[in-house]
Amino acid sequence: MLRIALPMVLMLVTQVAKAQEPTIEVDKLADNVYLFTHNAHRSLFVVTDDAILATDPQSVEASPRYVEEIRKISQAPIKYLVYSHHHADHVSGGSAFGDGVTIIAHEGVLDHIEGDIVAPDITFAEETSVYLDDLEVRLIYPGPSETESNIIVYVPDRSVAFMVDTVGVRVVPWRNMASGNPHHWVAALKKLDEIDFEILAPGHGPTGTKANVGEYIAYMSALIAAVQDGIDKGQTLEQMQESLELAEFTSWTRYDEHFDLNIEGVHRELTK
Repeated sequence: MLRIALPMVLMLVTQVAKAQEPTIEVDKLADNVYLFTHNAHRSLFVVTDDAILATDPQSVEASPRYVEEIRKISQAPIKYLVYSHHHADHVSGGSAFGDGVTIIAHEGVLDHIEGDIVAPDITFAEETSVYLDDLEVRLIYPGPSETESNIIVYVPDRSVAFMVDTVGVRVVPWRNMASGNPHHWVAALKKLDEIDFEILAPGHGPTGTKANVGEYIAYMSALIAAVQDGIDKGQTLEQMQESLELAEFTSWTRYDEHFDLNIEGVHRELTK
């Protein structure tokens, strides 16, 4: 019979427990403005003496930890919860924020309320602002991008812009780019690029600067042009995936894993 010493068993149990623990971080981006990270997902929150605005409650697993981290910084009431868009992995943990919070989202979210997603109390079509004391948090809909409901959360006085899934810092879009029309996506990125800010906070990956928005526009534009060129030449999707390369972007995160899927997503939309 195989016998394992008790200390070794306890060590193995401890290692498994640590491996299952989520990675939790809170970064201060500017005065009053913080970024909460639970594993790969990130959410912005804004703290003043009288009130707090949080974005993206993420999941039912993440949201209690999110509230806990906010409470380490401030005991002010969490008055507002903003959904960046409708995808469940960003907004399904809303119940952890209680009944006293006002949930705000773009009106496009309303068609996707299901499961653990708490419906918004207030929706908007183009732009609205929330004030915490005298600090403005502006919510801007730049048009459809990754989905029809992604918004920009902009804190003008702190020069911070937060946008989820539509933009990243030198990382290619996720897989086959959901159902996003690439031309609409670029148009939304250009509206983000028109805003006056310095700090870019994406919903995944590292923070960056406004310059990263320009890089993302360049990637998307080059990808669209290359796929359209392949279509015009009569190439199949498989031939494009075999031959196409955007050398300027090969060092970007996920390029090797998701570039072929990005081609598929753009091809899908351009051939509709």
